[in-house]
Amino acid sequence: MANKTFKIIFSDKNKSEVVIDYTLHETLLAVKWFSKIKHLHNIDVDCVESGSEEDISDLKLIYKEFCEFADLPKISFEKIDQETCNILHKIYEKNHDRLARRPNSAILYKLHHAIHKAEKYNTGITKFRLKVGWGIKEGPLTQKMNCQPYYENNIIKNNLYLPWSELGKTPYIYWRNREPNDRERFNQLCKPHITFRANFFVAVEDIKKPWTFPNQFNQFFNQFKSQWLEKYGLDDWTEKHQWCAPLLAHTDAKINLRSMQFKKIEI
Repeated sequence: MANKTFKIIFSDKNKSEVVIDYTLHETLLAVKWFSKIKHLHNIDVDCVESGSEEDISDLKLIYKEFCEFADLPKISFEKIDQETCNILHKIYEKNHDRLARRPNSAILYKLHHAIHKAEKYNTGITKFRLKVGWGIKEGPLTQKMNCQPYYENNIIKNNLYLPWSELGKTPYIYWRNREPNDRERFNQLCKPHITFRANFFVAVEDIKKPWTFPNQFNQFFNQFKSQWLEKYGLDDWTEKHQWCAPLLAHTDAKINLRSMQFKKIEI
């Protein structure tokens, strides 16, 4: 698998195509990822996970559709703030296992993405990533694997990386989303990167040095950190695990991909 190369085709709003050559990174994680991609590259990506077509900005409407699918009573809320997003996320978590077994359960994941989109809008996070994923089409290719040791110390524009993909939140996002200062809830919701999916993201700009955690977060995390690291067999969880990711493939291309959409992989 050394020096394995492949191509990714991107397109812009005018349907003009750009082809970029990639070389697979030489790690066990990257090799395993590429093996998954060989099974998926001819299958259409999920438009919600890849942010390519379906609009997920109307969280109220998506939540209504979710409740109809899930046979749940709908709670009312006047505004979509972080407290509302936390409540909806808890509803999603509680019903995930039950609904994921149903056919045509895409609305479950649509709700999840809509919640996080609303959170990012509320907190003003810059879009650094062009995400690509197959959603429920990925099926049995999802596996458990500790991806933490493969994290890079920075992100390089246009390279491919493996995103964190858990049913939960990172410790930093947990704190930023003002979740309860409660050990039981923290241990229930906070996850390191231990789910290895076939999805990936293209970095649309560099992160040469991860942002430093604020002191308020460090004080909060220190209450739970030792027990949490021991639970998952981790040495540490630092800024790079929040802001960076495992490298999958690299390129010499310098083109700006910020306005592009993923079209397909050729291997």
